[in-house]
Amino acid sequence: MLVQRRGDNAHEWELYHGAGRIGIEWYFKETTSLPISVMQYRLEPGAEEGQHFHLEGVGDSCSPGSSDEMYVVTTGEVVISSDEDRRILRAGDAFYAPQGKRHGVRNESDAPAELILIFGPRGPHPFTQTGRETFDVEANR
Repeated sequence: MLVQRRGDNAHEWELYHGAGRIGIEWYFKETTSLPISVMQYRLEPGAEEGQHFHLEGVGDSCSPGSSDEMYVVTTGEVVISSDEDRRILRAGDAFYAPQGKRHGVRNESDAPAELILIFGPRGPHPFTQTGRETFDVEANR
């Protein structure tokens, strides 16, 4: 049984020219066979990741390969930005950035925020996909 406890692979990074440092916990980075990576972010007030994207073969991509990325807020409040669009996300909210989509996250609140990030290459989903959600994913809410 593989178990990782909070703090086992914790460190701080400055990412993509964002302000401040982000606390990062990378889960099973060296041992998982899943085609995804999972990280936890901790953003103190004012900390930001900086806008970036993941697209193979494009010079200013932040990674050598293409990947989609999903952010799930677990604690606090953050602002997700994608180009000029900005949305406030709170605990339980999520943001999905397909490969090549510029995006970033910033904590503009007065309290720390935590997120889970899941990212990796596109591939088949284990469940039937319709390509549409039952709610309006573009709604400004």
